[in-house]
Amino acid sequence: MRSKLPSLNSLKVFEAVARHLSFTKAAAELYVTQAAASHQIKILEERLGVTLFSRHPRRIQLTSEGKLLLPVMTKSLDAIASGIEQITSDTGLGMLRVRLGPSISAKWLSPKLNDFWRHNPDINLSLFHSNEEVDFSREDIDIAITYGDGNWPNVECFHLLSLDFFPVCSPAIVTGLSGDFKESDLENLPLLHDTSYKSWSTWVRDANLNGVNPNRGVIIDDTNVLVQAAIDGQGVVMGSSLVVNEHIRSGRLVRLFDHILRPDEGYYIIYPKVHSQRQNVRLFKNWLLSQI
Repeated sequence: MRSKLPSLNSLKVFEAVARHLSFTKAAAELYVTQAAASHQIKILEERLGVTLFSRHPRRIQLTSEGKLLLPVMTKSLDAIASGIEQITSDTGLGMLRVRLGPSISAKWLSPKLNDFWRHNPDINLSLFHSNEEVDFSREDIDIAITYGDGNWPNVECFHLLSLDFFPVCSPAIVTGLSGDFKESDLENLPLLHDTSYKSWSTWVRDANLNGVNPNRGVIIDDTNVLVQAAIDGQGVVMGSSLVVNEHIRSGRLVRLFDHILRPDEGYYIIYPKVHSQRQNVRLFKNWLLSQI
């Protein structure tokens, strides 16, 4: 049966081209020329006796045969990579590559790492920080902690943390106002946002602060920089307990209203389903869930 298999190289090229739907991007990923990638696909199609891609002037599409082959190849290549990683590690555990956002890393994960290493001395963690959505098909990542609604295709997904949000600012801003902080004060203060106006818009609506326009102010996509801007008196930020509680306790920030926004989104542990075969992924996932 195995004697009938095409070359692994041509199958690998097919998987890359099918994933990107681009010979150019697949060639760049595999460090080959576009002509070489195209040649491998031609060899594979001739070997199988089917057409895997329909070619158009500026795009390609998978044929029905190509659509059947792609998930088989993706799963197979992931399994090969997982098996090789396990047998090349002395303990079967080795290096675990983790992707997560800088704020949850600094405020939640980092203080707990000594406990993980104490219980799992054979696992070495390599942490990669980004707020961008992880792409396991293109990045050399084993497991990720990411923020969202929990609906990601082709991954195992486990809820880790929910967040709450409420307005905070530097006490200097409040001191500069006359009397208690009022809704009308918020109307005239600069607002600070994370990646969009969504959090402020939802909070303003739920708190019935009809006079406040939430669609204004500065967007800063790094939570640590965003909070520092609030501490420096640059405006009012929608902060979460996870990030701002220590600053409230120290007096660097003050909370302005009682109303709390509790979004449906949260932090999740995710990894490709094939990675569930890896012992280090399972151990790290179970440890994370034990820390809640």
